[in-house]
Amino acid sequence: MANKLDGRKILITGAASGMGRAIAHLFLAEGASVALLDRNGEGVDTVAAELGTGAAGFACDVTDRAGLGGVVEQAASALGGIDGVVNAAGILDITPMSQLDPDSWDRMIAVNLTGPYNVVRAALPHLQAAERATIVNIASVSALMPMPGTAGYSASKAGLLMFTRCLGMDLGPNIRANAICPGVIKTEMTRYLWENSEHAVRASERVALGRLGEVDDVARATLFFTAEDSSFTTGSWMPVDGGFAWR
Repeated sequence: MANKLDGRKILITGAASGMGRAIAHLFLAEGASVALLDRNGEGVDTVAAELGTGAAGFACDVTDRAGLGGVVEQAASALGGIDGVVNAAGILDITPMSQLDPDSWDRMIAVNLTGPYNVVRAALPHLQAAERATIVNIASVSALMPMPGTAGYSASKAGLLMFTRCLGMDLGPNIRANAICPGVIKTEMTRYLWENSEHAVRASERVALGRLGEVDDVARATLFFTAEDSSFTTGSWMPVDGGFAWR
């Protein structure tokens, strides 16, 4: 590894599984210390134990604004500060609009859009105290194009893209903010699709690169936006979808 994050102190939400876990593993390998947040306390402790020295796990729901503030302060204390945030926590409910329950809508907006706001707001004093800092929000290709049954999810992720652009405008020049737009990535959230061979083949055929995404694909893109490789990029987003959005 090139130690692209040597000495960095990064807070990662949704770190108990999937993309968040993969990002944590890569970031630690690249020299960062990481604070792992997830509402699955047992899961996040397991990942922290996997990573060992340089990782600390914290049980936290990003929608719990009051509780989140205290957890972020604990994380900053454990790391000796925070100079990076990755918002990877997210939920998905694929349901036609005519059947979408208001509680499901509210929960997707709360986790996928308000959650990143809560995390950034709580971490902001630490980010502003750093010489340079970064924010990476994990959005979705669903933020870029309409798909059946994703009214709530797509709206929450499209909002997250605009939130990211506003962060880039408001927090520069010392804090950069960018977003990742994954396509179908093989995680627990999409297991219903990729475990069904027929569905997986059909989904792969819609992708220019002919395969579904892996969590490491997203982790490497997140590394780019967190490292100095992207030092002149802010308020932007990167599709990591194998060419799905433009097909």
